[in-house]
Amino acid sequence: MPGRIYLTGATGRLGSAVLSKTGAVPLVRKKSGLKDEIVTDFSNEQLKSILKDAQAVIHLAGAIDEPKRKKMNETNVGLTWRILNAAPERCKIVFSSSISVYGKKLARKPADEETRAAPDSDYSRSKLEAEEMVRKRRSHVILRIGPIYGPQFPDYFLILDRIKRGRMRMVGDGSSRIPFVHVDDVAAVIASALEAGQGTYVVAGDPLRQDEIFAIAAKELGVEAPRKKIPLPLAMAAARAGSFVSRAAGRKPKITAEHVAILGYDRIFDCAKARKELGFSPRPLEQGIREMVAAYRTIKR
Repeated sequence: MPGRIYLTGATGRLGSAVLSKTGAVPLVRKKSGLKDEIVTDFSNEQLKSILKDAQAVIHLAGAIDEPKRKKMNETNVGLTWRILNAAPERCKIVFSSSISVYGKKLARKPADEETRAAPDSDYSRSKLEAEEMVRKRRSHVILRIGPIYGPQFPDYFLILDRIKRGRMRMVGDGSSRIPFVHVDDVAAVIASALEAGQGTYVVAGDPLRQDEIFAIAAKELGVEAPRKKIPLPLAMAAARAGSFVSRAAGRKPKITAEHVAILGYDRIFDCAKARKELGFSPRPLEQGIREMVAAYRTIKR
């Protein structure tokens, strides 16, 4: 009798998309109403009991915007270790990592799976450390995922709102290429990885320049494209200061340094391996931008 497929991070935005494509059993910390969910504290004892019949574990759970390094490592490294320790040896691990492990300035363009990793943040270092643990498993797929977008990610509506009101500025000179990848395209690759693939894969979209992205969005919104610019170092400093003030007031920052980095650093990737072995087929970013603008309009009516 085949084992079960389990999913961490099921209540997240990527998790919900993956759940719809895989029918995996969600592991959650508290009741959320998901079908067949299992509530757990993610301790070694509970995970060993739950995962004893696991055929595969899709591990998406993690912390991105966590200012405390210890908590970041506990979530991204500690939890990964407990899952690996609890899962049967025959169990396949599908792990969601990030292109952030290459750092903000790529060692080679386009970067691929063989490009040297150069993590430059607590988040990227924790992801690379978790990758190294997963890589010791006989059956595993590590997905280094680009910046995800889609209607489920309202963070981007703030940018669209600023473009519409003529308040958006390009970060740097606007020439940075951004490898946005649609959430549904990522979910499809994760579903494919349950049956195919072994090793590490880069999963990022075909990039457009920042100024091209803004121009497409502005055209769909019926407004002028942004022309004003802000130097990248100044934008990063402003984001860090804003994040500090927001957290001090007990609020989640609207714009973080990571948001700015996505826009301001030039990053392109070769995803030939994921295309060939996992059937990765990212939709054109222009099409995705139109989808985002349509979703933005529905919430602004």
